[in-house]
Parts: sequence; structure tokens; C-alpha cells
Amino acid sequence: MGFKVRCKLIAFTGDEERFPCHFGYKIGDEFIFDGEKFIGRVCPGVFTSMVDVIRTIHNVGNKYHREIPWRYSGLSKKDPSMKKYNVYGFAMLKEPPEGAKESHLFTHNIKPETEKRGGWMFVCGDARTSALFQAEPYGLAELGWFTPYYMREMNILEKIKAEPGITQEEIRNRFSEWEREEIYPPLTPLILELLLDELVEVNYIEIRDGKVYPKGS
Repeated sequence: MGFKVRCKLIAFTGDEERFPCHFGYKIGDEFIFDGEKFIGRVCPGVFTSMVDVIRTIHNVGNKYHREIPWRYSGLSKKDPSMKKYNVYGFAMLKEPPEGAKESHLFTHNIKPETEKRGGWMFVCGDARTSALFQAEPYGLAELGWFTPYYMREMNILEKIKAEPGITQEEIRNRFSEWEREEIYPPLTPLILELLLDELVEVNYIEIRDGKVYPKGS
């Protein structure tokens, strides 16, 4: 269970014109972690900041941020009169501050069910240049220690394509007892639920009224 991760340079938040990137990065450059190796040029200056980001997205995809309430709480401003309500004295800010950078407004008007990309970023260690990367899941990881799970997912997808509208319990029953219990990972109800969730995440399938369909059917 896991995702490939694509990291894309979206901005230099420092002064790249006066303090150029010594790695030669340009806006739009990207690299990918596919589960066992990196594809593309990776500057050592981002090693420290990127590791936790990539590992988290690799494991849970977009879900890493969807249930964090502050991402959907809109903008705020300091207001001492509001301390009795939230201790620190924050009030709602109805409109973005004049001159605010677009990149600082990412918590404004986001809806969890529609937010598919972005949201987790990391920056290089040179504060003069500050190359800002956006990381996002990029399909299912097929390599590394996720390979057995990927193979299970592809087997499950075959069952769904053969019987659109099949239920989760019926999917398990399409595998023999030996296939369910002796092949690693075991196809327990929990594992099946998690694998189906990943297939939904990458738009391979959809679940409607408890029934599973190939995407687009």
C-alpha cells in the first residue's frame, strides 16, 4: 500500500535573481520517488526538508492533510477581544490582506472532497534562494516493499472489472481460502478495505452504495 511521489519546483521564495540556485534548478523542474529510487535530479540541499514529506505522502497519499481542521478554517487575524473564545485571540479574516502572496492563501476556501493536489511543500536550505517544492502522490507505488500490495490491488481490480457492482465481501469470496490466507499480504477484510481505498484514491474504482465499480462504468 503506497504511492509514488512527484516533487515539483513551483517557486523561488528568496531572491534567486541575486542569489542564483547553485544546482541549476528552474521553475517546473521535478523529480519522482517511485518506491525504491529517485528519478530526476535531487539537490542535496533539500534532503533534510523533503524526507518526512515524501515518506508521509508515499504511505498515505492525499489523506495526509484532508483531516487537518486548520486547513479548512479560512484566514484569521489577531483580535485580543476574542481570547475568551479561543485563548489566543483570533478572529475571522473575511478577505485576504492586501498584497498577500497567493501561496500564503492555501487554507482559504478549500474543500476536502475536491482537494486532490498540493498542500505539502518543502524548501531548500539556502534561505537566500529558498527553492520551494510541492509534493503530491503520483499513482500507485509498484516497487520496493509495496510490490506485494500492488500485485494484490491489481488482482482485486481484475475481479471488479469482471463484475462491476460487486460488494467488498463478494470480492473476498472470489479468492479461494488459500489465496486469501496463504499469500502475503493476507486478504483480510481490513487489508481489502485499505487496498480498495487506495484504488479509489488513484481513480481506478469508485464505490457507490456499498458496491464497487471500475471508474467510469
